Amino acid sequence: MNYIKKLIDKSLGYNLLSLLSVFFGFVFIVLLGRKFGAGKETDIYFLSVVVINYLGYFVQSVWEAFTPYYAELKIKSKEKSDRLFSILLNYLILAALFLIGVYYFASSSFEISFLDDKTKEFLNIFIFYLLLQNVLFLNKTILNLEKFYASFYIVDIFVFSVNILTVLFLVKDSVLILAYSMILATLVAVSWQFYLIFFKLKMKYFLSFYMNGIKEIVKNSFKLKLGSFFVGVKDIVIASVLTSLGSGVYSLYSYANKFLGVILQIINAPIVNIFAARATHLIAEGNLRESLKLMKGVLSKTTVFYLLSVVFTYYAIPFIIKLLFSVKFTLSDIVIIQKIFFIMSFYYLCTVLYSPLGRILTILKKFNFLLAADFIFMAVLLVLVKSINFENIETLLYFLVVAHMVFTLVLFIYFVNLLNNLKRIKSYA
Repeated sequence: MNYIKKLIDKSLGYNLLSLLSVFFGFVFIVLLGRKFGAGKETDIYFLSVVVINYLGYFVQSVWEAFTPYYAELKIKSKEKSDRLFSILLNYLILAALFLIGVYYFASSSFEISFLDDKTKEFLNIFIFYLLLQNVLFLNKTILNLEKFYASFYIVDIFVFSVNILTVLFLVKDSVLILAYSMILATLVAVSWQFYLIFFKLKMKYFLSFYMNGIKEIVKNSFKLKLGSFFVGVKDIVIASVLTSLGSGVYSLYSYANKFLGVILQIINAPIVNIFAARATHLIAEGNLRESLKLMKGVLSKTTVFYLLSVVFTYYAIPFIIKLLFSVKFTLSDIVIIQKIFFIMSFYYLCTVLYSPLGRILTILKKFNFLLAADFIFMAVLLVLVKSINFENIETLLYFLVVAHMVFTLVLFIYFVNLLNNLKRIKSYA
């Protein structure tokens, strides 16, 4: 209980930093909404972010599963853990540059239904954000493992601050300049992260591409992100369906999701990030029991606060939108946003429930199962979507929630069986 109390007490400061990060991110979205409402320019921005995030799964497939290996190596040899970070950084850069090349080839050679000429114009610049964003993610993970928890949020606060200034003073009739500002801001943030890594932590960089065990890490990272690729199919399906319904519809969905994203970032992210770092070290030291105690405390807290926040936000949405976005959204737009928020709140409730559990399974290197669970999610969603009426947004979102509930149930059943098996093994030992 002491350990859980310390975790919660220390997490409060990071909750405040997370709140500040969320606040800046929300202000950016509000300013974008006040400037353009829900229309073509906001569609361009939100769709481009989806494309970058989806391509990011491929980049992350070379390093995502490294945390338990890094923690184990750090106990044995700092030089080996430093070398591992360098190798994965090198792989990440090569993978991102390769995908940037693939994007230019594909966008110029094939017609992609939801990418029109204006969106391509934005993406032709924004595609370089793919490299910087993923370096930022890798550095965040390392710094989180090394207990630089505040840095996780500081970089986001900085990037959002630059975005806010860009929208206030530079954005006129197009979002194109945001592509440049996000790249520049992220470059500065990454430079600061490298300062912490190489000067504060005194990690060494190696121009190296191989070490013992690297194949297993890449293989398991691929399995882990292949699962994300399966789950990410939902974003492509939603983008394809909603953009076909007219200009601005996808933006309404994105704004509803932003409200839920704010709740998750405040309630879930800070606690789960600290939990993941501590659980990684505990399990590396062979202390699974203590990590499970932490998980129960984290899960009860995040679930209660999430539900309370969702209920409050649902009823506050009409007032928030009228206050922040002025006349840019019609009454019909507000009703749609509120309806999408309600349905998607069940989707993200599943995320809150399985987040700490999924982190434990990742640390235990249960990558084959996680891949299978993600495939089940995609399969259930695609089977349901075959019967969808594309004019009905609600049906699409309900199908999405059902698929996510099935995914969460599968995770919990497997986790309980895994713990029971571990208890049996110990009883025979």
